[in-house]
Amino acid sequence: MMQETSEREVIDNEEKVSNEESRSSEKDSETSEARESNEDGNSGLVDEENLLVESDEESRAMENAGERDNEENSAGVYNEESRSSERDSETREVRESSQDRNSGLSDEENLLVESDEASRAAENTGERDSMQTIALTDRSVDLRLIAREIQEDFPHDFYSEHLPTLKDLIHVGPKRDTRYESRDWVEIRGPDMLWRLAQLTRVVKIEENEGENTETTFRFDARSQRDILEKDIRAPEEGLRCVFGSRPWVWQQWACLKLENALRFQDGHGHDFMLFDVKKYVADLWDMWLNHPSNTEFKQIFQDDRVGDVGRSELLDHIMKPFELIDEMKNGEGDWDFSEDGDISVYTYLSFLGSGWVVASAIAGIQIAVPILILRTTTFRRSDFINDILDFFTVSNVENLDDLDNIQGVVIAVLILYLFRIIPENFCSFFRVVGPSRSVYSRIRSFREQVWLQQEDRVGQIIGYKADTAMNTLYIVAVYAMNIYIIINSDDALDIILNSLAFEFILSLDEEVVTSSWYDPRRRWLIAGSIEVVLQYTLELRLLKSAKTFCEKYDITVDKMNQAKIKLDETENFIHDPERAKKDTTDKKFMTAEEEKNFHFANVAKQRNLQNAIAEFQKPAVYFDPAYYYFATKILRTRFGGMFNRYQSYRSWSRWEEILFISDVPELSGVFGTDGVRVSDDLDLVKHTTEKPFANISSISSECNIGTTLFIRRGLEILSLRYLVNEIKKSWSFKDHFRLLIKPTLDFFTLWLAYVAQVLFPIYIVVVLIVVVVTTIQTRDLSETAEL
Repeated sequence: MMQETSEREVIDNEEKVSNEESRSSEKDSETSEARESNEDGNSGLVDEENLLVESDEESRAMENAGERDNEENSAGVYNEESRSSERDSETREVRESSQDRNSGLSDEENLLVESDEASRAAENTGERDSMQTIALTDRSVDLRLIAREIQEDFPHDFYSEHLPTLKDLIHVGPKRDTRYESRDWVEIRGPDMLWRLAQLTRVVKIEENEGENTETTFRFDARSQRDILEKDIRAPEEGLRCVFGSRPWVWQQWACLKLENALRFQDGHGHDFMLFDVKKYVADLWDMWLNHPSNTEFKQIFQDDRVGDVGRSELLDHIMKPFELIDEMKNGEGDWDFSEDGDISVYTYLSFLGSGWVVASAIAGIQIAVPILILRTTTFRRSDFINDILDFFTVSNVENLDDLDNIQGVVIAVLILYLFRIIPENFCSFFRVVGPSRSVYSRIRSFREQVWLQQEDRVGQIIGYKADTAMNTLYIVAVYAMNIYIIINSDDALDIILNSLAFEFILSLDEEVVTSSWYDPRRRWLIAGSIEVVLQYTLELRLLKSAKTFCEKYDITVDKMNQAKIKLDETENFIHDPERAKKDTTDKKFMTAEEEKNFHFANVAKQRNLQNAIAEFQKPAVYFDPAYYYFATKILRTRFGGMFNRYQSYRSWSRWEEILFISDVPELSGVFGTDGVRVSDDLDLVKHTTEKPFANISSISSECNIGTTLFIRRGLEILSLRYLVNEIKKSWSFKDHFRLLIKPTLDFFTLWLAYVAQVLFPIYIVVVLIVVVVTTIQTRDLSETAEL
């Protein structure tokens, strides 16, 4: 029975092979006919490589598709032949293996084994056939689409091919499953904390299971930018202004001043900046403003069904971004852990707070004086640098050859250490200071830099900012260069090591002081200073001083300004009005219920001289520098100024009441089409131009590495002095004669020299190392000659 079964299977397999061969011969004849017809019809067609290059042209794609199908037919015939031969070999292998394994088994067991092996062989053959078919199909699809997909995701020319129209920048309508989709235009916050227009190319949904709850988050790609968080994306400002007008941005300026007025630097108090609920406070301000009787026309647009949940949520998300960032900073959320950053120094505090002069001046004196004193203690001549090196390694100094060998070895070792450790580390530190790194220090410095470029920082902040830049860039290079000079002029190997350690300690002194328990143990002052700088960056203080520029920025007509009895004369005070602000801060009609209660309680406490009650109900003046605090409170006897009291002269609430609701509100009929639902196609005709540019548009959004590109571009601008020329022009346009003189000077002695030093420092070390090695070899030769 076993032999009959095996013979039957052999006969069946031979019949299958013969059937496969007959089908293969039929396919050969059909393939030969297809080849002859293809040879007649495909003359003049481009090859497969040209298909990838010219796949975007529709007519060429049609011709290439025909040629590709014919080629795949011929490839399919070859694959059929190869599969037929593979089946023959597999059939023989199955038969042989079954015969080998059948010995010693029962008839039923052999039958089961043979059937299992035959079924597995058939399954493998079927899977291979299906995989090859899928591969052929995918290959034909990829060849048609891959070039177009690559060009869309990685464009060569951002401006000429991928600029959006105004219609692309508008996000309105009913709520969607995902906030954004691929090909949507949004604004993305870069590593330098600036917002730029970019087009999303991929949306990744991530589901995280925590027990019974499933948390869904989204990550986004925007061309070359990858893994972008949702908090770093917002709707384009240009599209939102088209739908809602400029009135929400006027509210944002007012809300920043109200928030600064509400915050305190008073540990344990309910309004202390670390405890205060910023989001709730600002949301209440928005509701109060939105429901104001004078804001009816804007509220109608905001609640319009055509705008929808998407439009309303995108506006709120966009306008609330500065306040969300403040909340993240004070709570230490995300990447805002101030305690872990080692680049923060006493000069950083001075740069943000504008005070802290005593400690910063003492540290600066030590860091400048100690290297000079060490230099003066060296015993060698201070003439020409190269001659000092050559004179050191001469025959006259070869009396003790063993000591000389030790010194030469230590000098070369230190120079090699500088070459492979100090130079890379110094460059990385330089990038964190002047480049857009992802560290906390680099990001808060980016805000600080924008305030410097806006020319709205205080004198103390200016000095601190430039000291922070110089002492973390130019000073480091100068100290290392001085140490090299001392090393090659030292006659003791131990002195070389000790001097190098002393310089390392001096370089890190300004950072080490900050970590002391007496300075700012919880980094409260730095966090508060960073929040102040975010408000300082968001507030457009120059506009708040000029009614004319304010109207131009926020779409306020001259007629409405006249109705509000506001003069456009540049000599007249506008929002920045100290006298009006002093009067309005005590006017109860501009106070909330809580502010009015605190006002009355503070007055009673002052009448009875209850200091603790005064501190509870009246915002105290707080200064980081004790000397400045004594000067302000004891000599000037003022309770203004200090932390979260910088802009009291802008709290002219009566003037704000006049301008909060007078910006023009657009007509939605010009935004939506004839059907009243979809955005009008006419907005496709509105494009970015140099005369009327879209907000936050930048060609750098399509670069592969935005941080590195920004760093290189800025470095080239500074080294070529174009940066300084542009800043001089800006100061001239602002009619700021003080900054016209001071700003270029400070930029030259900090930025320009810092970049030049970074370029020359590696060259300096390499030259010194070569000279030392050469003179060492010459000294050895001369010493051997002298011995002979």
